[in-house]
Amino acid sequence: MFNKYIKTAIITMRGKTNGGIIYLFPNVIMNLMYLLPLMFLWRVLAGQGVEVGMSLEQMLSYTYMNALLYPMLVVQTFLSRWNYEGQAISLFARPVPVFGQVISQTVGEWLPMLEVYSLPLLIIAPFAGIIIIPATPWFFLSLFLCVSLGFAIDFIFACVTVRLRGMAWLSHAIKMAVMSLFSGTIIPFKLLPFGLTAFFEYQPFGSLGGAPLSLFVGTTEPLRIISIQLFWNVTLWFVAIIWFKKSKERQVSYGG
Repeated sequence: MFNKYIKTAIITMRGKTNGGIIYLFPNVIMNLMYLLPLMFLWRVLAGQGVEVGMSLEQMLSYTYMNALLYPMLVVQTFLSRWNYEGQAISLFARPVPVFGQVISQTVGEWLPMLEVYSLPLLIIAPFAGIIIIPATPWFFLSLFLCVSLGFAIDFIFACVTVRLRGMAWLSHAIKMAVMSLFSGTIIPFKLLPFGLTAFFEYQPFGSLGGAPLSLFVGTTEPLRIISIQLFWNVTLWFVAIIWFKKSKERQVSYGG
């Protein structure tokens, strides 16, 4: 049953590495340029005795795991880009459900960087003094729900792109700005002032990266976070399925 999706993911993975893994190195360097300054910043703050609501070990693990898992924590598919280029219509000509195609191709795009970048960092983490053991096994369920919700949100933004027609870049820019700010991947919710932590945890984007990462380092209560993620998964997948179905007739292919 799932063989067709596995093959789709493998084909997509091979497409990303046809030129050799050397072409992935610029992305590896960019990711390291994001990771290393933040790790240094947390150490400086801890060295100066700044109280931020998290221990140094928790902040380092939070940032490190975010760097390792970022594609999964804030899902970005090719669907909005294909809508803009007029290629999305081709998905309906294949004998596989559209949602399944998009998910399997996206997972296939993740695999090369997970192998070239994330796996080596995971191996060297203990030598760098980074804790890579989750504080609770609920982290794994939360990560699954995070990925699932990420796909639902991306499908919803794809519908927005269809409605905006030629304004795909605007839709993408808005999505990335909102998700970066409200997902908790860049700034842990525990660091937010004025009691904003609870608000950010309950809004839908808070069930993305910030939820499993906070469980990984043990700064939040598992059952509450899992319940919030389940609620948003059910709600937003319902919206995504209904809206995507209604948006199909508005899609255009090459030539209009």
